[in-house]
Amino acid sequence: MALLAGAAVAVIAIVAVVFFILDRNGDNDVDLAVGTPANGDNGSAATVALDGGFVSGPVRDDYEAPEPGSQAAAVVSQHEHATEAGMRVLEQGGTAADAAIAIAASLSVVEPWFSSVFGGGTWALYFDAETGEVTSLDGVGPTGSNATVEDFGARAESGGIHQSNVPGAWDGWMLWLQEYGELDLEDILTPAIETAREGYTISAEMADWLDRSDIAGRPDTAEIYAPGGVVLGEGDTVQQLDLANTFEDVIVAYNGALDDGRDAAIQAARDYYYRGPIAEALVQFSDENGGYLTLDDFAGFEASIVDPIASQYNDEYTVFQNPPNSQGISQLIALNILRNFDFDGLGPGDPDAIHAQVEAVKLAFADRNNHVGDPDRIDVPVERLLSGDHADIQFDRIDMDNALEPPVKDSFEVTTETSGGEGDEVGGTTTFHIVDADGNAAAVTTSLGAQFLVAGDTGIHMNNRMRFLHLEDGNANQLDPGYKVRHTSNPYMAFRNGQLSILGGNTGVDTQSQAQVQQFINIVEFGMGAQEAVEHPRWVSNGFEASTYPYDVANTIDMESGFSDETVEELRARGHDASIGGQLFGNAEVIILSPDGTSADVGADPRNDTSAGAVIAPGD
Repeated sequence: MALLAGAAVAVIAIVAVVFFILDRNGDNDVDLAVGTPANGDNGSAATVALDGGFVSGPVRDDYEAPEPGSQAAAVVSQHEHATEAGMRVLEQGGTAADAAIAIAASLSVVEPWFSSVFGGGTWALYFDAETGEVTSLDGVGPTGSNATVEDFGARAESGGIHQSNVPGAWDGWMLWLQEYGELDLEDILTPAIETAREGYTISAEMADWLDRSDIAGRPDTAEIYAPGGVVLGEGDTVQQLDLANTFEDVIVAYNGALDDGRDAAIQAARDYYYRGPIAEALVQFSDENGGYLTLDDFAGFEASIVDPIASQYNDEYTVFQNPPNSQGISQLIALNILRNFDFDGLGPGDPDAIHAQVEAVKLAFADRNNHVGDPDRIDVPVERLLSGDHADIQFDRIDMDNALEPPVKDSFEVTTETSGGEGDEVGGTTTFHIVDADGNAAAVTTSLGAQFLVAGDTGIHMNNRMRFLHLEDGNANQLDPGYKVRHTSNPYMAFRNGQLSILGGNTGVDTQSQAQVQQFINIVEFGMGAQEAVEHPRWVSNGFEASTYPYDVANTIDMESGFSDETVEELRARGHDASIGGQLFGNAEVIILSPDGTSADVGADPRNDTSAGAVIAPGD
């Protein structure tokens, strides 16, 4: 099998196997099923539900599961080792869920400053091809019980374990293994263990992050990344031996309970972490280094499979997202606004197309900042935010000649009158997607934030997600012990005429949702394929309060090279502070499926020199 890097995938011939850079909630459920023939023909939708919200049940009333083994299988991730791990699990008969866990574990080894199955949090969508149902995984843990606004506020700008919330990812992965998996834990984790023990080559991106991190000031971290006192660089080999040991420890716990059944084994792997030696080690590290985590925080945590949210974009496409505490609703709000905009005759670099999207993003992120947080702490008005009336009100606020100026007024305080021109550290994640031969699919964005902080001899890299919390009273995302941060992770799925069509994601804190809007519009409105959609130049608006402390409002549009000077000048004429360069544009990964699911088009981002994807044709 040939493996091609993300920068070299513009021309691809897909053969038998091709590698290339690849308690429920929602009481107010809405039926967004689109009536169309079960054979996947592109018929027109019978109805279009303009009011989005929580969704449960099959994606179509007449849904029929595909024949097992009849679908194209595909994987795309930010690192070739992770993609290979996912494909290896699929080839062993694993499901998309099994492959997702294998990929997440491998990324914990080779991209440890961005994500960790043991130290981070996850939001993900899963499509069960047998039932036709999409579910959402909330693998985000709460703020530690010992946290206070006063203490954290005094240290908010400094790094350390005090920025870590309870890692929720591992319990989430074990929940997926129980609900949707087929393989045993050892089969799934073996690729990650092998890479951790054998070592891997440090990429240019990893070397850059190491160079600007406080490695020397963190002894456990320095043992791995600065042996002999010298920080490793691009081309060096690094091993994750302690992390390999921790993987093997949870396998031992799992195998020790297998005689009592698979469910008991999975529970043993969860308990070993949250109510056993791993929690004890992490709490000890937290205590010794000024953190807020307690044993009770770990013991009381459980991840959840919850109902996703969804909204209709047009008479063909329904877009699924993760509900709050994820920020995924912001992508749906923006797309709801944009379904009122006519893209006909425009191209992706046209100033009108960019202006409309930028303004929709500003309005959506203002809604996010005003109304979205942990739904266990505040009432998040999901149905109102995703209603057709709300989309119309927001669309009417867009003036095509003048940019909105921050602070953008809360949409709940405006009428349908046009109000254009009114005045009132970069993080990281990893995103990856999988489809298996039975048609099951996983869209995943998982994150620890962005840092190198290893907890003792566990090898576990800990998150710094608390820097996404706000300190002022009354904020929708206020720091409150025992409650969750508004999490930026938010991969999406889109169904075309009731058939799974797009799995997408983009990394980069506030870049995520707005880059995913661009990604979706590029595919649906401008007809781009997967690779073209992820390679196309991106812009990032900063016309709203940023997610991370100190929550700056830069009020700029950072644009990648590739946009014309004329486009930039026209945007400036409309009041945008637009310029080429600047902001983090993130990494994007996409899978686009054919209407019958028998072929897959995969796009892996060349901005990351390790991204990789793969496709297996049906029957191979």
